[in-house]
Amino acid sequence: MKRIVVLAADNAVAGGILSFMDVFSFCNTYWKVTHPDADEVLFECAIISPDGEPINSDHNMQLPVIAHDEADHYFSHADALVVASATITNRKQLNTYLDDFQPHIATLKKFAQTNKPIAAYCSGTLMLAASGLLDDKKATCVWWLAELFRRSFPRVDLCSEHVVMNDGQYYTAGATSANLSLALQLVQKLAGEQIAMQMAKVLLIDPNRTSQQAFVTLDAEPQHKDELVTRIQDWMQLHLKHHLQLDDIADKFAVGKRTLIRRFKSAVNQTPASYIQRLRVDEAKRLLETTAFSIEQIVEQVGYEDVSSFRKLFIQTTSLSPRAYRQKFNTHDCC
Repeated sequence: MKRIVVLAADNAVAGGILSFMDVFSFCNTYWKVTHPDADEVLFECAIISPDGEPINSDHNMQLPVIAHDEADHYFSHADALVVASATITNRKQLNTYLDDFQPHIATLKKFAQTNKPIAAYCSGTLMLAASGLLDDKKATCVWWLAELFRRSFPRVDLCSEHVVMNDGQYYTAGATSANLSLALQLVQKLAGEQIAMQMAKVLLIDPNRTSQQAFVTLDAEPQHKDELVTRIQDWMQLHLKHHLQLDDIADKFAVGKRTLIRRFKSAVNQTPASYIQRLRVDEAKRLLETTAFSIEQIVEQVGYEDVSSFRKLFIQTTSLSPRAYRQKFNTHDCC
């Protein structure tokens, strides 16, 4: 039997923990059905809090945990540690959860010496990064915290486009339901590919889902405090159909080009040109989702002239072609 220990603190997302643990529970059910004479189940899951007290989750639901005096025994017999996520949208919330989670950091570092799997999903990846264990490693995270992650943990090689990233003993996963893909990878690691594939079928988890880029939207990214950049962003949004040049933008807002580029990089970690491209892709995504416009009409609406060039940009940004994106997300009645 393999033991999975979930590390959490107050304000952890209950649904993330429980749905993650459900994957291993279903593995046990499947094992019992297919191996009725087996003496034990495949997995045991347990939650451990920093102080041995129940976790007060994001919905004010209390999650039972292992008693404080039994925690060391569970850690010493664990086959994998998993860092749970919390509701985090900004640095203040990150720092608050880091303070609550802090007692787990020493546990993570000690367990890392065993070379057994250590995993984290959604905002939990920032807790794992805070331990220093992801330094010089590849990792992914929840996409709307990617910039906060990069600025907070610059030594981590962040590949935020991936749903799940594995580097050595470390497994990280992206936003929300990516925890299910992460659970499947741990099942495969600890119990084999056959049962992992069976669980993918039972739980309707796409084992080939590799990118979260199609779900990224600018609206959900953290806000900055640069009023000039905000005014320029709003103006760009209103003038997407036009041929926007850096010189014209600088003249419009009476600012030098170098200053404009520097302010944009500081505020949104992108150049003005890159930001315009993202705006155009974002608007194209909205039109693909909500209208029956042809791709040629959409390309014109977002200020591009060459359909082929825009299709390449769209695929590069979302990992899907415009047609595939529409098939996946369109809500228009006629499509």
